[in-house]
Amino acid sequence: MGPFQKTGLNVYDMRIPCDDEENLCYTGLSWVSQFLNQEHVMRELGVEVSSFESCNLDINRNFLFHGDWMRPFHLKVPDILKEIPVLIYAGDAHFICNWLGNQAWTEALEWPGQAEFQKAQREHIKLPDGSNYGKIKSSGNFTFLRVYGAGHMVPYNQPVASLDFVNRWISGEWFEQA
Repeated sequence: MGPFQKTGLNVYDMRIPCDDEENLCYTGLSWVSQFLNQEHVMRELGVEVSSFESCNLDINRNFLFHGDWMRPFHLKVPDILKEIPVLIYAGDAHFICNWLGNQAWTEALEWPGQAEFQKAQREHIKLPDGSNYGKIKSSGNFTFLRVYGAGHMVPYNQPVASLDFVNRWISGEWFEQA
């Protein structure tokens, strides 16, 4: 990540500069912290911490130092797929959790439906007005979606598309319903 970070671009959205490291390089997200840190909001939500932070680097570092940083959690996905549908989505402007890496691990995941998933075609996903906002691939209980023009904060970058795919996901469009 070092060489990319030296460019000054946002690792969460390669299209823009990182101008606010405290808010995941999204200047406009400071209002989220301001809202969530209001005493009455914290009380209504029943939070058990003194303040909200979008990304706590102390906690992050503690996970790293205790060997809990990179674990093969993807190995748990096959068992999850037996019980519930799984949607993996990624914005195509995200550097860290990039769509290519997400696509690669979803293709390589060993699970009973792997062969069918690998054979499934990527299809354009479109809004009701016909505008294309990504490519989707689905088989069984497993779906992968690449969202065009989005970084880490897909709903922030593509709110209409996000609402569309979440509604379609909840309605069961891409998975087998029991």
